Amino acid sequence: MKKAVRILSLLLSLLLLFGCSANTVPTTAPETSGAALESEQAEKTEAALAEIAKLGASPDDNYRTFYEIFVYSFCDSDGDGIGDLQGVISKLDYLQELGINGIWFMPIHPSQSYHKYDVRDYYDIDPQYGTVADFEELMAECAKRDIHVITDLVLNHTGNDHAWFVAACDYLRSLPAGAEPSAEACQYVEYYSFSREPASGWHAVEGSEWYYEGMFSPHMPDLNLGNEKVRAEIRDIMQFWFDKGVSGFRLDAAKEFYSGSVDKNVEVLNWIQTTATELKPDAYLVAEVWENFATVSRYYESGITSLFDFPFGNSSGKIPKVLLAAGTASTVTTYAKALQQADEAYYAANPNYIDAPFLSNHDVGRIAGFVGRDPLKMKLAGAMNLFMSGSAFIYYGEEIGMTGSGNDPSKRAPFVWNDTRDNGTTDPPPECELPEEYPLGSLEQQRGDDSSLYNYYRQAIAIRQALPAISHGRTTVEEALNVGCVSAFRKAWNGEQVIIMMNISPDASTADLTDYADWSVAATLSADGSEIALDGAALVLPPYGVAVLIPNA
Repeated sequence: MKKAVRILSLLLSLLLLFGCSANTVPTTAPETSGAALESEQAEKTEAALAEIAKLGASPDDNYRTFYEIFVYSFCDSDGDGIGDLQGVISKLDYLQELGINGIWFMPIHPSQSYHKYDVRDYYDIDPQYGTVADFEELMAECAKRDIHVITDLVLNHTGNDHAWFVAACDYLRSLPAGAEPSAEACQYVEYYSFSREPASGWHAVEGSEWYYEGMFSPHMPDLNLGNEKVRAEIRDIMQFWFDKGVSGFRLDAAKEFYSGSVDKNVEVLNWIQTTATELKPDAYLVAEVWENFATVSRYYESGITSLFDFPFGNSSGKIPKVLLAAGTASTVTTYAKALQQADEAYYAANPNYIDAPFLSNHDVGRIAGFVGRDPLKMKLAGAMNLFMSGSAFIYYGEEIGMTGSGNDPSKRAPFVWNDTRDNGTTDPPPECELPEEYPLGSLEQQRGDDSSLYNYYRQAIAIRQALPAISHGRTTVEEALNVGCVSAFRKAWNGEQVIIMMNISPDASTADLTDYADWSVAATLSADGSEIALDGAALVLPPYGVAVLIPNA
């Protein structure tokens, strides 16, 4: 009985915290200054988060809440307009405040491009971003905050100015016409794929009769990942960065290692996973396989720890599709079923898998655009992502509703720290088209608004971390509650259980908890500030409201 009282007390605290409309700034009483109001709201926020924390805590493992950072656009520490590692260090307290305990860095190695996916040197830091010493300082500061770091490991290709490729091309130019290359004379000639016959995606080695494979760009020659010496190089690269303290890697373009051959790609991923685990037993790897549900399931047979869950994220994924059909019961009830189906399929392929859900990333438009810039749907989208099992990924700026679409630079715009665009705000990347305004304002604006998207994210992350069954649990449909526009599913892990109920509708929905007398409302998320009321056995969920139930002690 005591636990039920404490849970209801927590519910009241959360209702007080999020009792304002998501579309309006709370009204200040005439006798209260803006600074005093902001302080009062901050106190409410911290008090509510402290109550959530009393529910529990996640274990220190690879199930984490990751934040994807494009260093170029995140925070500029030296005034040159380009983000850098010192800028990231200066914002670690912000990430900790948000609840982040993992960072994924897009490529940080020397490169001739702004995006740095054409790596020149796998053992160094791009001078625009800083030095290896800066990275070591960053790792030390992350360790103090229990933030794990993974970095992009780009293995499908290098830059065309990488020393391996330069040496191979120089050697080919030196050969007499018709002569065959020899790996004994130049081992790097087998690091890439060369041919005398041109084909789609192949480019000329200027000054020779040879062509090289570069499916993404002539600036990105594809590596020959079947070559044992290339694999030895990759092993050494992983060891170098493990020694620097990284927890693992994000594997770029994993389905293009051998374009069109799932079996060969699965073999490469199996080798990478096996090698990484030999070097670091708790290494965390997450691979980009931009494919449908059935194909993603096949890739898990490689033994890879995680694959980004494209079937749920991106504009065509299950989450935005369900949100766009909000209020349609026949569609809403499929969401919980899809979660169970995915869990069963991925688990069957790899019982040790850790899902990697996300909403958007640097290659796709942002979630704000996927849901028509509706702030209530943006909030629920965040909860849907964070309440999936696995390691949830948040794209920088997602927590404040940044927008971005069109060309790639426009999807990687500067983080909006404040309205005056200082405090570390970077210049836009080349060819980036900035929106005239962001629909929900800057971080500075949202921090002081307890009904903001930012504070909603803080609460959702706190709930996720306080109830480990949310991130770690196997998922099943809660049939009795998965009715109408309420999507309901149960998570079970290590003897713990939660039931998550989401009202995916612009109208209020009522759920009958008569058969759940042994359960209590542990936490709630109100998108529009309306009360989430428990009237006897009737739980009233406002538009896009969320309730998390746990068994009574």
